[in-house]
Amino acid sequence: MPSDVHAERGRRDLLRTVAEGTAGAVGDEFLRGLVRHVALAFDAKFAFVAEAEDPSGRHVKVLNGFYDGDWIDEPFEYDTQGKPCALVVRESVVAFPEALTARFPDAQPAIEMGLESYLAVCLRAADGTHLGHMAVMDAGRLEGGEDDVAAMRIFASRAAAELERRRQEDALQRSRARVIEAADAERRRVGRDLHDGAQQRLAAVANLLRAASLRADRGEAFEDVLGLAAEELDAAQTELRDLARGLYPVALSERGLRGALEALAVGPEVRFDVRADGVGDDVTLAAYFVVCEALTNAGKYAEAEAIAVRVAPERDVLLVEVVDDGRGGANSGGGTGLRGLADRVEALGGRFSVASPPGAGTRVIAHLPLER
Repeated sequence: MPSDVHAERGRRDLLRTVAEGTAGAVGDEFLRGLVRHVALAFDAKFAFVAEAEDPSGRHVKVLNGFYDGDWIDEPFEYDTQGKPCALVVRESVVAFPEALTARFPDAQPAIEMGLESYLAVCLRAADGTHLGHMAVMDAGRLEGGEDDVAAMRIFASRAAAELERRRQEDALQRSRARVIEAADAERRRVGRDLHDGAQQRLAAVANLLRAASLRADRGEAFEDVLGLAAEELDAAQTELRDLARGLYPVALSERGLRGALEALAVGPEVRFDVRADGVGDDVTLAAYFVVCEALTNAGKYAEAEAIAVRVAPERDVLLVEVVDDGRGGANSGGGTGLRGLADRVEALGGRFSVASPPGAGTRVIAHLPLER
């Protein structure tokens, strides 16, 4: 049997080994196994998986690499400009079988490592976003047949899924951290407002009542002091009511979601379509806060004249949609209000989005999973 046939069969066996060797692995274990087996499969000096800092792919971080028979000690980063990796953003497969450094004289790491061939496959998220690339490099000529490229694509899909999983996990951790931070900040605000507001007013009422009692004992008029005490009590009651509304809207338990939302309609014309009977408390509360924040933004910042609110079950989620005809330009990542809503919705396993082109109004949408 010819030697090239033996080599091709051996390579296919090794590619099969890549799939078998990484089938049950996840996280860093999967990436380490992947780069090692890919390097062995192609008999290449270097194989690595690089994650892009952003979808432009201008800067990447090598998460795992297998070089000259061993794993690299630590991840490293580099700019892709002037290197073959810059092409992976536009092309699904990039191949330079030889003379790599002659074509890319700025590829200093390849020159220092003595690498002259390159084969890379783009890693993309499910929505098409560029995540990075997986590549093999060698000192000699690196041939990549159709079967090799097809195998690389399969492994690249798995690597892309792993990068996407890591990003989602990081985003979830950041979201949870923001939720905790927001809860702590809210507790601090409530404590401060109670101390500086209602608590001080109630202390003033106690002092005024003592003053009125002293006047009464001396037979002096005390009606004016009682009047001041009554005013302070009214103010304290108002502040406590506002605090309670921020912690939990009492109207939800008293009037249901529709009644509580209708009580928020002050200013622009609001049209309600609310159908949320039998929805769990957590989902109901999240829906209330989504609408509350959206109405506040529409009336206070967007200068909207008309707003439509829709809350209704759709299959396995509760759809919450608020649309206004204001000036648009809202950014879910630009302020704490919308960002906090996104965190609240995502904490329940839901999805949150804002569409707000300048001059064309704003559409806030939340999909909240319903309890099965």
